[in-house]
Amino acid sequence: MAKSRSFDDIVADAERLLRVWNDNDKLSLGDVTREGFQTMLATFKTTRSHTEDLRTQLTASVNDTNSQARAIQDLVVRGRSGARAQFGADSTQYEQLGGTRASERKPRAKKSSPKS
Repeated sequence: MAKSRSFDDIVADAERLLRVWNDNDKLSLGDVTREGFQTMLATFKTTRSHTEDLRTQLTASVNDTNSQARAIQDLVVRGRSGARAQFGADSTQYEQLGGTRASERKPRAKKSSPKS
């Protein structure tokens, strides 16, 4: 399919062809019949509708997954903070939960003043 044509444009063109074909029975497209083309268009519309339904379901599923991940991450952070409060910032438990022990943190580098 050409990238510059939307599905809506293709359907509009196909329906225009069918209107002309219905008014002119002598129109011939080789081995393609009007009924065959109508069936092809109907199948396309059904498939497109099914695809849109699947996209909607996928969006809902992705949003649900992201929401669950945020809830789990919030509890993990809360658990880490709880371990820090209960066992201390330099505890093994805090480190086991992904925290950096206070004794292993690098001291802040002091900013030097610009020399004028």
